[in-house]
Amino acid sequence: MSIPAVEESWLRLDAWLTRHAPLTHATLRPPAARADIEAAERTLGVEFPPDLVASLRCHDGVEPGPAALELTYHGPLSAVGDIVRSATFLRGVAAEIYEDRLPITPGIAGQPSDSLFVSCRPGPHHGRVGRSFEEDMLSRANWPSLRHVLAEFADALEQGRRFNGRTPLAVDGRLLWETEGTVPADAVSPLTHATTLTEPESDPPPRTPVFPDHADSAVPEPPQGGTEQGTQRLFFVRTGRRRREPLPDQPDVAFAAGLTPDEMLRRLGAIPATVRPRDRRQAQRAVESAWAAHRPLARAGALDGWAYATIEGGAAQFARPEVLRALSAGTRVVVLTRQGPEVALAFAEDGVPGPAEDTRRVMSPREGNHMGGPWARRLGVDLWPGSTAAYTDFLAVLEEEFKIAYHPDVEGPAELTSALLLPLLDDLPEREPGSCVRDFDLAGLVERTPHRRLRTAVAAQVARLAAETHLDSHPEVSEALDRIRHGLPVDCDQDEPLAVRMRTLVAEVHATRETLSGDDSGPVSQDDLTAWVARRDAADALRTFLRLPLPIAAETVLQRRMSLHWRDELAADLRDT
Repeated sequence: MSIPAVEESWLRLDAWLTRHAPLTHATLRPPAARADIEAAERTLGVEFPPDLVASLRCHDGVEPGPAALELTYHGPLSAVGDIVRSATFLRGVAAEIYEDRLPITPGIAGQPSDSLFVSCRPGPHHGRVGRSFEEDMLSRANWPSLRHVLAEFADALEQGRRFNGRTPLAVDGRLLWETEGTVPADAVSPLTHATTLTEPESDPPPRTPVFPDHADSAVPEPPQGGTEQGTQRLFFVRTGRRRREPLPDQPDVAFAAGLTPDEMLRRLGAIPATVRPRDRRQAQRAVESAWAAHRPLARAGALDGWAYATIEGGAAQFARPEVLRALSAGTRVVVLTRQGPEVALAFAEDGVPGPAEDTRRVMSPREGNHMGGPWARRLGVDLWPGSTAAYTDFLAVLEEEFKIAYHPDVEGPAELTSALLLPLLDDLPEREPGSCVRDFDLAGLVERTPHRRLRTAVAAQVARLAAETHLDSHPEVSEALDRIRHGLPVDCDQDEPLAVRMRTLVAEVHATRETLSGDDSGPVSQDDLTAWVARRDAADALRTFLRLPLPIAAETVLQRRMSLHWRDELAADLRDT
């Protein structure tokens, strides 16, 4: 296939921009003088590839600004003077890498090291264009030459197709780049799959792990004889130090005055179908299995007038302000948490977490060069002995100040009411809305549009987002959208059906991501993760619309729209209100 010359591609680009994006076309600089190019070559001690010279002779780069012609996220093409300045800077940082490479864009976020580069080194890679370099090869060499870049760029503008993963759009005289997203309608659900599995009931057969310097290895008995069919058998035995005793059990634990264990589990988000008695070892076995789908499991009991709960697996919960508020509603709560090197004692009362300065915290430096992982504690390898001691000290504080005599080593073997949790939703952060969203003047829209009209249009955008992410396939969501259309209130508290669906979507994302990072992802794919993330984000936008000021909701919803034509659809929604 013949690739057009650089000059021909620039003629096509000029024609399209003049017709569709005149403000962007106006940012193209006049041609560079040949004398300036030759001076740059002498300054840098390299010969510019012919395609780069031809491009600079058409336009000496692009004038930066809001309407600038950009090669998607790589930014605008650089002028001769910019190339010299960036190349000189990069050579001062790593001359051996950038000696024969010219940065032809300013780089992502203005970082020259993230520029598009063209290779000036003689040989098979001369003139090749890519993003970054490793030794003397382009690590992301996307195009054989700048001629290929400009030809593909012109095709993308004329045909409205993707260039480097994004699609060009002409909007109000400017060239903009958008990413159109699509998600599968029927994503594989790790949570649904988990309902087909049986929770493990018994411990697996004992086995002796082999870790040098941490445990004795099992020594097999040699076979009788020593030969098999005339072939001598050779045995290797690995030896190590004496196996250490397991470290003290130090789970995260929360105490709530006056609650029952059942109420404590409910406030934590217990899944009713999973409630049953378990000791700690059973709980640990459960959360390590596919049945749990990477959800945490809490066990709850009663002690000295307090309900308490410990937690296994999943993401840490007891330090979250949402959880502290839920547990402490109408009462007071104390939580003891240990996350690696940090041990903390935090407080909450009547739905209000205590101030950060009231949290008692101990940080322990890691000791030794042992490998980490859950097996380390099981084999008695204490990576943070200071934290182990601090946890014990905090147990004494609980007994002295709160009259709570909690002993995890004694409590662990007891069977307590327990359940998998559907974690509570994160708080929605209060913030100031941005003035722009995806190069759209959001502040201007908010200022010139009556509140009722804007709210109706943003509600329509929420519905469009729900449709394109298939969020509206969930009945709780479709019912909420219908109530919004009719101007009716929508409940979204943590225990309401809509919020439970939103919490389930968060759990789907976590479970899918963790499954994909494991050794056996089974039927789950990256497309499934993309689908669950899109639904979770759309649900978050819906909750923002229900809970936060309208400008923040508008920004959140518009930022997450997946259609290329969301601007036209927003204009139609504003006209129809």
